[in-house]
Amino acid sequence: MTPIENIKIALEKVKRTPGLAAKLADSAHVIDDVGLDSLEMMELMLELESSLDLSIDFDRLDFSCFDSIQKFSEAITLMKRHDE
Repeated sequence: MTPIENIKIALEKVKRTPGLAAKLADSAHVIDDVGLDSLEMMELMLELESSLDLSIDFDRLDFSCFDSIQKFSEAITLMKRHDE
């Protein structure tokens, strides 16, 4: 499974909306298009840390990475590489 697919599945779990992952474009804004609130954002981060086996460094996470699922995937992938 690709990081983008993992993010989409995690968003589906957090939003508790079956089928959401299949409807999300790679260009969808992680917060605005999905409608995440602050609690759901934290749930998303915890879900991704668990499913991708990584630690998200919030100090290195730039808000612009949420402009799209693709950009968020790239940021997460870079963090994972630094962990290895």
